[in-house]
Amino acid sequence: MPGCFFHPDREAAAFCIYCGRAICGACERGEGLVHRCPYCHLRQTAPPPVHPGTAPYAHPGIHPGTAPHPYPVYQPPHSGPYPSSRPSYAPPHPPQAVYPPPPYPPPHPPSYPPPYPGTGPYPYPAYPAAYPAPRPSLQPPEPADEREKRWWRADWSLAEVAVALVAIFGLYNVLSVILLITTENPLFYSYISYALFFCPLIALSCWYIPRRHGRGRDEMGLRLGRPARTALYGVAGSATAMTFSYGAYFAIYLIFYLIAGRGPVAEQTERLQEMGGAQVALVIAVVVLLAPVFEEILFRGLFYPALRRRIGPRLAIFLNGLIFGALHFQPLFMLSLVLVGIVLAYLYEKSDSLLAPMAAHSLYNLSVILISLLAGW
Repeated sequence: MPGCFFHPDREAAAFCIYCGRAICGACERGEGLVHRCPYCHLRQTAPPPVHPGTAPYAHPGIHPGTAPHPYPVYQPPHSGPYPSSRPSYAPPHPPQAVYPPPPYPPPHPPSYPPPYPGTGPYPYPAYPAAYPAPRPSLQPPEPADEREKRWWRADWSLAEVAVALVAIFGLYNVLSVILLITTENPLFYSYISYALFFCPLIALSCWYIPRRHGRGRDEMGLRLGRPARTALYGVAGSATAMTFSYGAYFAIYLIFYLIAGRGPVAEQTERLQEMGGAQVALVIAVVVLLAPVFEEILFRGLFYPALRRRIGPRLAIFLNGLIFGALHFQPLFMLSLVLVGIVLAYLYEKSDSLLAPMAAHSLYNLSVILISLLAGW
């Protein structure tokens, strides 16, 4: 029997079944008829290496020495000294497990950023620099004040209202020009077209736009509120509007008289005085009953909240009145109508109901019609 490969002075007792080396009884490893040298035994029983950046649960199977955390540190089965005559046959040092386990980064970065930090894959990375920051919401937070909530809930866009205004007044003015060319009494027929064409267009727009955003009558201001305060606001608002309107009219009349040597001629007033009784009654019904309701729903109920949400109440009141006066297309009375629109928008801002500016608008129109018929102004 040859001598042991590791202890030449000792007689070999067996041969390694893997490498064929002669081994003595002290160097023999294995069980039963399986004989292994220390090197081969170490290679067969050592756990698979655990590299940094990998987790044991990433492997499909569970191998000895790879149980979940804490990882058992591998201990060589034989710690005796090995001969240094064959350094090339020194057993490889198995990698030691790391305590605690290293982080487990995702194999590939996600193609989209997580919705907020802490929801990405383990270990929940924060937003990398490559991910764009989330866009801030354009929707303002819900206010705590109950008075401000009614404006916050009217969340339709200003562009929608602008398109409705352009479409309604554009079509109505085209129809007015056609009536001016084709009829002998265009003023009377313009009031007829106002009732049959203009008011249904306003009603359709003021129904569709809030409904598209899930809103209804409350967001439009169609509520009763406090009846006594609404009536008081209506009377006071009409008196204020009359004062501002005729003050501006007389100022323009005086300037025109100083420049031209005569006062301006109101063509509509002359045509109104030429109408018969039935026609005048129909015009009064349209001007006093229909116009205040539908114009207030359009300008104050639909247009004013969209302005207020974006530019604040003060500038919204002024701009709402300016557009209200400009869209009436009456150059002589434009300044008066702008002031009236400002007063009506202010009433809606201060009241809890759209009925207050409706009442003020109706009383103002009635006063103007009576003054036009009786005094010719």
